Amino acid sequence: MPPKKGTPNRRGVARREQILDAAVELFARQGYRGTGLLELAERIGISHPGILHHFATKQDLLRAVLDRRDQFVDRVTRDFAGEGTFGLQNSQDPAEPEIVTRLMTVLRAENLDPEDPLHDYFDERDRQTRDLIADEIRRGQQRGEIRSDVDPDTKAAEILALTIGLDTQWLLNPTQIDRAKIYHSYLRTLRDDLTRPDAPRRPTDDP
Repeated sequence: MPPKKGTPNRRGVARREQILDAAVELFARQGYRGTGLLELAERIGISHPGILHHFATKQDLLRAVLDRRDQFVDRVTRDFAGEGTFGLQNSQDPAEPEIVTRLMTVLRAENLDPEDPLHDYFDERDRQTRDLIADEIRRGQQRGEIRSDVDPDTKAAEILALTIGLDTQWLLNPTQIDRAKIYHSYLRTLRDDLTRPDAPRRPTDDP
C-alpha cells in the first residue's frame, strides 16, 4: 500500500538523514559560508535538484541541522533532569559527538556579529543554558546544598564559558587536551567551591 500523500517514505527519510549527515560534516570542516549545495550533492552522489527536493534553500538545510542538534541536547537535558547541579559529573564523557561539537564551534565563530544570521540563535540558546544552570543552583541553595552567597547567574555564565572554551581548546589540539578529564576535574572543583561544608552528599558524589 503506497504511503499517504504528504507522508515521507522510508527511502525519503533515509535520504534526508544522509543529506543532514553530509551537511554536518561539511559545515563543521568548511563552515556554513564555505559550503555550497552543489558540493554537498556531489559528496553524496545525488543531483542538485535532489537536495532541493528535501531542502528548498541552504538556510533551510542549516535550520534542519540545528533542529536535529537541539533535539539531541534537549534529550540529554531531560535525561539528567533532577540530578542536581552536578548531575552531569556522573556521566562518562561530554555527550555530544566530536563532529557536532566542531560544527557548533565553527558556526558560533561565523556568527559573532549581531547582524549575522545565527547570532540570535546562539544568543538565545546560551541564555537558555545559563538559565537552566542558574535554576539548578537556586534549587541547590533551597535544599541547603549550595552556599547562599553564590550568585546563580554569574556562576552559570562562568560554567557555560568554561564549556565553550574547553571545546575550542580540545578541537585545536585534541592530542594534548583531554576534554573529558578536564571537564570532570572542573565539576569536582566546582562542587567543592559551591557546596556548604555541612551539606549532605548524594550517594553518587565522588569522595
